[in-house]
Parts: sequence; C-alpha cells; structure tokens
Amino acid sequence: MQRASIVVATLILAFGIESSWSQSDAKCTQQGGRCQDVSSPCSGSYMKGLCSGPASRQCCMHQKSKFGPLCSGYNSNVPRTCDSFGCGHYGASRGNGRKHGGVDIKCGDGSTVYAPFDATLTGQARPYGNGNAIDNGVGLSGQGLCVKLFYLKPYKYTGSVKKGQAIGTLLPMQKVYAGITSHIHVQMCDKSDPTKYL
Repeated sequence: MQRASIVVATLILAFGIESSWSQSDAKCTQQGGRCQDVSSPCSGSYMKGLCSGPASRQCCMHQKSKFGPLCSGYNSNVPRTCDSFGCGHYGASRGNGRKHGGVDIKCGDGSTVYAPFDATLTGQARPYGNGNAIDNGVGLSGQGLCVKLFYLKPYKYTGSVKKGQAIGTLLPMQKVYAGITSHIHVQMCDKSDPTKYL
C-alpha cells in the first residue's frame, strides 16, 4: 500500500512539474511545435532551446509542408539557373569567398507574389540596406518555418496571411541588374538551405 502511495505521489509531482514547464513553452508552440522529451516519437525533427525544463525536453517541429507557388504566371516554384550575374541555387559563389544564402525563384518584374504557407508577417526585410529600387522584402513565420522574401513590395509588413494569398509585387530588378533573370530571393532566417521546401 505504501509503495502504491509513493508511485501516485511521484506521478502527481511529475505532472505538476510538466504543467509548470508547459506554461513557458511559447517559443516552441508559436512556431507550431510541441515540447516533449526527446525519447518520445516526433513526426518531424527536434529543435533545442525552445522549451523550458531539462535539456532532454525539446521542441518537436512537425514535418514542414512544401511552399505553394510564389509568383503569378507559375504553377510551381521554378528556380533561377545561371545568368551573367551568377547562379540562383543555395551556396552559389558570389565572389570574395561569399556564398548565396538562399534560393532564387523566377518571377517577372511587377508580378504578384503569394504567401508560400500560412504565416504571420514579421516585418520588413531589406537585402541590401542601401535603399535602391529592389531593397525591400518581408519576413514570414509559421508552421515551424521562418523565411525572408526579398525584392518585393509587400502590401503590408504585419498581420496574418494564408497560403496562396497575394502579399505584394516583384520590384523592378531590371532597373538594378539589367539582363538578370528576375526572381524572388527565398532565405531561411537561420540561413539554412530552403531547397527542400520549394
């Protein structure tokens, strides 16, 4: 009888601790994840540093869905290949030892740009910071993803958007880089490779 009481008391204590941890898990839940012990199955992958509690308690980010088409006139996301200004794939050389930190998706100047997934707009994202004709973009966060889209004039910088909703228009790339393949630049906030989502 005493042993059963100890087991019950231990379970109540563990449940209480878990409940107090779960109240501080907003970093994980706001990105569409769930905090749990890494010994539990996760349909996606675990991310560290988003959950309270011990180090073994991590954020399970569910399998991330693919992006919807980004640009009007295209039924899918068509990568920019190579032109006189370089190549559009992730990691392409940019000279002086620099590497391309995103993926370029074909899109004509003035075309409508769409939200690639259900997201919250997180503010302006400027690729250059020099105020030229294409120095604009927007950040998006949702479904466990954080992305920046460059070279567009967003209709707004904050609020919620649904996958496929028009969010802006492509800026005049030809005014800055005459002859380039006009495109949307897709960059993950952590600068990892976005290719698998496109």
